[in-house]
Amino acid sequence: MKSSILITGASGGIGQALVHRLADQFQIYATGRKTEVLESLPQGVLTLAGDLASDTFRAQLSGWAMGVTSVVHNAGYAPNIAAEDTDSDFDRMVFESNVIAPLDLTRKLQPSLAQGSPGRVVSISSFATHDPFPGFRAYAASKSALESLVRSLPGETDGQVIGFNIALAAVETPALRAFADTSMVPPEAALDPDAVAAAVERLLSGEFDDRSGERFLLSVDHALPS
Repeated sequence: MKSSILITGASGGIGQALVHRLADQFQIYATGRKTEVLESLPQGVLTLAGDLASDTFRAQLSGWAMGVTSVVHNAGYAPNIAAEDTDSDFDRMVFESNVIAPLDLTRKLQPSLAQGSPGRVVSISSFATHDPFPGFRAYAASKSALESLVRSLPGETDGQVIGFNIALAAVETPALRAFADTSMVPPEAALDPDAVAAAVERLLSGEFDDRSGERFLLSVDHALPS
């Protein structure tokens, strides 16, 4: 029987690549905002559309996905707005999606994850956590918090749940091109989403279990250790 996994942000570019890459190995529970994209995912993938910023939806999602032994926290909100044009409501909105949602889901699913012996959690983070760029201050801070959540898992669960952080540079997705054209980020400087999916596949395989809590940089110039 296949192990089961929850993938958030499955209707985005990286999320779709994750689903296609992992579908042969896992029973996938996929969630995202775009119902029409979720409905186009491979046969056998279970889908539930909704907004992770909603307490009500997270409660529904965690009940629906109970039984999974791995989670990929891929969903994220990355608005590019100058700090002087934001306020605390904006900050809360970013943190609700990027921090509170994965924290809440991981807590609700912890008994399920622990059955994985160990359960595995992978967060899709960003180079912005160590090299913030203008307009993404709240995003960078939220991804730093997400990384801390993942690092805390082994100690909080006596090793029953472990985690890894993948800090991404530019990835060729519609989200990237929404704020960076090819003059800013040439195509050759952006990762293919499938390269991200391949790295996640390795982290879920058990190959890196003795390196739980580590942060792995991923870009056209950085790859997981061989």
